[in-house]
Amino acid sequence: MTDTVVVIYSGGMDSFTLLHRARAQGLNVHALSFNYGQRHVRELEVAATVCRAEGIPHKVIDIRAMSDVMSGSALTSDIEVPEGHYEEDNMKATVVPNRNMILLSLATGYAVTVGAGAVWYGAHGGDHAIYPDCRPEFVEKMDAVCRVANYEPVGIEAPFMTLDKGEILSEGLRLGLDYSQTWTCYNGREQACGRCGSCVERLEAFAANGISDPLAYESNV
Repeated sequence: MTDTVVVIYSGGMDSFTLLHRARAQGLNVHALSFNYGQRHVRELEVAATVCRAEGIPHKVIDIRAMSDVMSGSALTSDIEVPEGHYEEDNMKATVVPNRNMILLSLATGYAVTVGAGAVWYGAHGGDHAIYPDCRPEFVEKMDAVCRVANYEPVGIEAPFMTLDKGEILSEGLRLGLDYSQTWTCYNGREQACGRCGSCVERLEAFAANGISDPLAYESNV
């Protein structure tokens, strides 16, 4: 069995923690990021900086040409980013159609290319209310398909599936990670907005761990 994994690395705190968890387990990590026309493309700059500093092989795939089949989301189209908590119905505006199936399929091809036995991504328990492609049944079925899609079986794993963001942050803090090296906000401005669903969940995670977020915010949060 190969000790090489491909980690889908967005630059956010979940995938940042996942990347370092894989390294802490002694795995040979290839980081893979995607530019799909997301409003918060700043996360890719953060991801590239981390990988350069850590000496992690990092590939960014530009799939903006696929924007016509991934449109209609507040993250990829000219739609206002909703404010509030992920469990609120208006957060469905942040769903990018079929995003994870597309990204995982591409990552599986890359895994075969680099000799990796698995693709890891950062879906977690807090995503389940809104994002269908972060739920356990999706991961199970994608895993089954990707194991038979090539001569070389590639597993699809979501190690944080049963955790919430506060628990993921706890793991990262135990690893000594610096979360100023991440970007979470759906608005890719100079400072995080503090009001979108992604910011709200992030701030709740830091509060649950009794510490302050090292990022600067536009609003007094």
